[in-house]
Amino acid sequence: MIMNNKIKLGFLAATALVMSISACKKDKPLPEPEENELITKVSLKFTNVANASDVATVSWSDPDGDGGVAPTIGTLNLKANTAYTFEVSEVLNETASEADERNILNEIIEEADEHLWIYKPATGLNLTVVRTDKDANNFQIGIKGTAAAGAASTGNLQVTLRHQPGVKDGSDTPGSTDFSAAIPVSIQ
Repeated sequence: MIMNNKIKLGFLAATALVMSISACKKDKPLPEPEENELITKVSLKFTNVANASDVATVSWSDPDGDGGVAPTIGTLNLKANTAYTFEVSEVLNETASEADERNILNEIIEEADEHLWIYKPATGLNLTVVRTDKDANNFQIGIKGTAAAGAASTGNLQVTLRHQPGVKDGSDTPGSTDFSAAIPVSIQ
């Protein structure tokens, strides 16, 4: 019986020691969630690979931000059976008072390892989009790429900017959405 009590007492002491040691460990603080940028204008530029003077641009604009007046969205007009290079040529917060705060594209370039542009053509739109630029971790960014317009068709190109600080892994899923819009496309 005495031996049994000594074993129990030893077990309790060891358990208390383990618990006190683990209680002393400091938990890692959770990262502060970063706020998404207010984006009021996005422009895309498509340049015909065979003819650099053939440039198609499209803009999405929502000067008052979310809510209020609906955004204005242009139509991207591309030539059928044509290869293009493309780039995100403008990302603005037109409500910012400071010039360096207005140009969000510069921040996206500086924080390339935290951002991913996603391009998803609607079913029936004969357009293939490939991101060609990469960040320091060899993950795609999507500020630049190539696009192949196939046979004549129309539909939307869903353009999304994902904000992925600390979680970017090359996929579309992690992070939060900084921007998302359906851009009308006409291939003729």
